[in-house]
This record gives sequence, C-alpha cells and structure tokens, in this order.
Amino acid sequence: MTKQTYRMLYPRRRVLRAVIGTLTHILMRIFTRTTVTGLNNIPRTGPAILVGNHVAMMEVVLMGIFTPRMVEIIGAGDIPLDPRYARMAHTWGFIPINRGTMDRTAMNTALDILKQDGLVGLFPEGGIWDSARKQTHPGAAWLSNKAQVPVIPMGFGGTFGSLQQILKLKRPRLTMNIG
Repeated sequence: MTKQTYRMLYPRRRVLRAVIGTLTHILMRIFTRTTVTGLNNIPRTGPAILVGNHVAMMEVVLMGIFTPRMVEIIGAGDIPLDPRYARMAHTWGFIPINRGTMDRTAMNTALDILKQDGLVGLFPEGGIWDSARKQTHPGAAWLSNKAQVPVIPMGFGGTFGSLQQILKLKRPRLTMNIG
C-alpha cells in the first residue's frame, strides 16, 4: 500500500486558527450584528466548495470564522495584499492563486484538499474592486467537475464599508446566507 502525498495537508494550522477564529468570533459578536443562516447546508463531513460574493474583505472573515468546519480559502496571489489585511491573511494561511490564468499549482492544491474531504472557499468574482463590472471566473466549476464535489453558494450582505463602521463603533448588520 502506497502512502498518498499531497501538496497541502488538510486540516492545517488547527490550533492557530482555533485561537484566531475564537477571538475574531467574539469581536464580531461585540462589534457587529451578524446573522448567519443555512449552516445546515454545509455537509458535516466530506469535500465541498464554498463560493461567495465578494465586495469587501469582510466576506473572507465571515467565511473563515462562521463556517462550522475549517475552510482553506483561495485568494489573490498575483497582486500584493492590502497592507491592512496582509499579516492576518498570511497568518491564517490562504492558498494564493494567480487570477486570470489557469494556475495549476493553486488548483491542484485545492483538489488535494478536496481529496482529503476538506472544504475549499473561494470568491469567483476574483476581487473586491468595481463590483458593478465583475465577471465570474470558472475555477469553482472546474474544481467541482474535476473532483465531483458539490458547490455551496454563500451570499454576504452589509459588508461593504463595514470595517469603517466598526472602527467608528457603529455596529453594522452583516449577513451570511448559505445554500
């Protein structure tokens, strides 16, 4: 019997992510009014791809901390991250992808996570700029077809400008609808 090798083991950074997730979850409950619906639509076991709309960095935070299982999030690797978020993104450990191309390294890493019954999270619009003219990219469909796993849609609301509201101690209403 041969041992399977993967580009990335799933789950990873469990203790670090548990600590960050718990602290962030508490802060989100204090500084926002967040409503999450449809958690039962995420399978308790087995692989799945979570896809969400993306207009602000807050969707990444919501996906990472309010999803009941550990999610490996795919994010922009072709441009420098906003310095306000870069340290947290690198500490959490995202899978960098070069958008606009078929980044085989990132996609094969995501396939390896799915083979290990993991969750992969991505935002098919590919960025948070000019939300009126975004087109989705085919990565989620390609992954789903290749791995034969379900795609679970996630809709986020109230996230645009929410960080600024939090910093002004205004509790924004955020929503995360799953399925």
